[in-house]
Amino acid sequence: MSRSVLEGGRGTLDKTATEEFLNTVVQGAEAARAGERVPTRDAVNALTARMTTDVADRMSAFLAALWQGGGSTLASFPAPQRGVGHLDETALMYLLESEDITDAAFWNRVVRMISLPILLRTPAAGTGNLQHLMREAIRLWTSRVCMIVPGAADADISPWRWAVKAGQLILQTPRFHVLVAQSRRQLPQGQEHDLPRLDEVRNRADRFGIPLASLRMVVTDRHVGYGGPGDDISHDTQLDGISDALGQAEGVIEADARIPSGETLQCLFGTGIASARGARTQVPLDALLGTTTRLLSDLSSDEAEKITQLLGAQGPPPDQPWSQPSFDDV
Repeated sequence: MSRSVLEGGRGTLDKTATEEFLNTVVQGAEAARAGERVPTRDAVNALTARMTTDVADRMSAFLAALWQGGGSTLASFPAPQRGVGHLDETALMYLLESEDITDAAFWNRVVRMISLPILLRTPAAGTGNLQHLMREAIRLWTSRVCMIVPGAADADISPWRWAVKAGQLILQTPRFHVLVAQSRRQLPQGQEHDLPRLDEVRNRADRFGIPLASLRMVVTDRHVGYGGPGDDISHDTQLDGISDALGQAEGVIEADARIPSGETLQCLFGTGIASARGARTQVPLDALLGTTTRLLSDLSSDEAEKITQLLGAQGPPPDQPWSQPSFDDV
């Protein structure tokens, strides 16, 4: 409320008027979550009287989010419907910085009123409500690319938490960060990662049930590619022969991995980047981050369990006929 008054207060507020205004709006916020019309309408009226139009509309959108999050319909919200059907970044910031709301059903309703780009414009840091929001958003929102970078969590943010910083959504873990972006241009210049060997990549894919559609490897200054017609190649016996022939000195540069929704991720081991194949393809966040962390990082048992808690299990991709190509067809 202090921030709103500074941004767009209208008229003089003495102590008595300030206390009355604050109580009206606070009671209105509590009433909005409970679906109580009269106190909610009183709060909207107070905002209209005391705030400039844009700030009053933003605060009304905040109250409308509480109203819908509590289970009431937007059509029954006791105020003009102008601009209350969605949250902008400032109204979202009000919500994320408020006291913790642990009701999963509330956040499941709220997350449908916003989008990832709006969240990325919100200075939300690593609040408790951001964690609640992301538990619902991870299954519903989509993005295109993410990146694993080394680094410990910020001192003021506990590990294994979501944060929004400098326009990026970040999953912070004790050992690395996962940055989410809409395009590769939005990612920082990362340091080069050591390339894993073929058997390591196959073991990771097998451990988490990640189907691999193709692989590209390097031996000294020579590249070797292996792929199929879209089926899972990770158990192909020909790969054993390739590894034996190369003397197990191969490093895997990239792999195409199929995710549960059916799309393919291009996973680059040298840069720690995974992106959806297709110029405009967007994929669910849980699959994007889950596949990337499990395939591009050598997870410990504890890390794998924590990733499952945050993102859900990997899940099988859509059924497709499996066929083993002959060596002459590769």
